[in-house]
Amino acid sequence: MADVRTLLAIVLGALLGLVCVLAPGAVVRVQAAGRRPDGTGGEYGTDTVSTRWKRVVQALGIGCLLVAAGLVTTL
Repeated sequence: MADVRTLLAIVLGALLGLVCVLAPGAVVRVQAAGRRPDGTGGEYGTDTVSTRWKRVVQALGIGCLLVAAGLVTTL
């Protein structure tokens, strides 16, 4: 039987991984909240996130899912 910390790590890791894989743009925007904008020359209302950063966040999300799956196999 697994202890509560292991089960909590599995659930939180899986949730974090799913959010990163399914909504990488939102993760990047939340992470960058409160910082000074780099360029203010864009058109009003444009909020683009580069594809490179989305792919990095998705890769980290897949890593979280793999760690959670690895913990499940140790139960």
